[in-house]
Amino acid sequence: MSIAKPDTLNTILIGTKDPLTEQQQLIPPEPESLFGDEFRNEYGSIRNCFVRSHYFTDQIVLEDVVDLFREWKDDSEYFILRSVYSIHQETFKRDASSYLGNVGIINNYITDYKYKFIKASKRGNDVYRYLVNKKLNPLSELSNVTFFKDDWGVKQTSLLFVTLTYDTNRCDVNTAWANIGDEYHLFINNLRKQYGHIEVFRTWESTKGYYPHVHALIGFKDNSFHVHVHTDKNKKRSFRIPTNDKNKISTYWHSHIDVQGVNNTEDAIDELTKYITKDLCSNKGNKTNSMIWLFRKQSYSVSKGFVGLIKGQFAEVMESAKVEDVKSGDLIKDLMSNCNRDVEKWEFVGILRGVQLGFSSCMWSIDIKKPPPRVVDLLINEHNRWNALHGGFN
Repeated sequence: MSIAKPDTLNTILIGTKDPLTEQQQLIPPEPESLFGDEFRNEYGSIRNCFVRSHYFTDQIVLEDVVDLFREWKDDSEYFILRSVYSIHQETFKRDASSYLGNVGIINNYITDYKYKFIKASKRGNDVYRYLVNKKLNPLSELSNVTFFKDDWGVKQTSLLFVTLTYDTNRCDVNTAWANIGDEYHLFINNLRKQYGHIEVFRTWESTKGYYPHVHALIGFKDNSFHVHVHTDKNKKRSFRIPTNDKNKISTYWHSHIDVQGVNNTEDAIDELTKYITKDLCSNKGNKTNSMIWLFRKQSYSVSKGFVGLIKGQFAEVMESAKVEDVKSGDLIKDLMSNCNRDVEKWEFVGILRGVQLGFSSCMWSIDIKKPPPRVVDLLINEHNRWNALHGGFN
């Protein structure tokens, strides 16, 4: 059996041997945890709904939420799909013990199930990073648009890098995260009323004190701003727009706002993208993503016309698709798009942990035609449990 490299999305084919036996040296032991069963489902996995329940009833604090998020993120879980496949009766008779008991006979062929296990995307894990990079690929492939260079006498830009901070005296952390979405949309709507057509690439970030703030690239189709070079007391240079323009934009936000003029699209997009991708595997990234997880926010958004605006170099808006945050089924769609065309239907069985199945966390997609008895029992129990919980049985 071979291990699939995460970025290739290869499928691992497993025969009759128990995956745990072959891979146990690659599977780390279940980590010790300071948190009890009240945060877990029947299989011992952390669940967001239990964390939220305990947090919003003041039984845990935000530092606990970060630790619970990290444990949840690092706990590999697998979506399980099954489909029917056929083998001739003679083949079945030779190795009948290898097949599940729930088989049928159609025109001298035995029908049985084959299974596909697909690692779940969890905000911040390796699958999530792959999917985010794929989603944001249209941005990275854009041709660079230069608005001005350092040695130009007159500098103008139609793209601003805006950071909206949050005044901690306004409200507590919970209220800030609850309101940040509506307040941000009000800010953007007011900009549209003032400046006309704009397109936006936005992401959240958590401060050290857990308050939200917003980073956004805002492209103005019909407006441009004069830019001057500003050097702060630490000798750091930045490009600033005139004070009257900055003050006008600031009136639409309730707290401090930082506005910088963008000299080229490539560097600006890379700078904003790093908040979503490069910072995922860090303490800062864990804090941000745990807050997004707790308060159920989308980590980023790209408006429908943002890519088209840059492709058209702000002269005209070209057709463009909205770049959306990662969905739970995105990897399933990737893996199922061109495989097993002879199979008419895949059925969802449930979700199991990698430590239960014996899968190393580096395994993203596994096909099994003849599961070992231990895995068969897990599959049957999970199928019954899932259907009972979600109304699958009449």
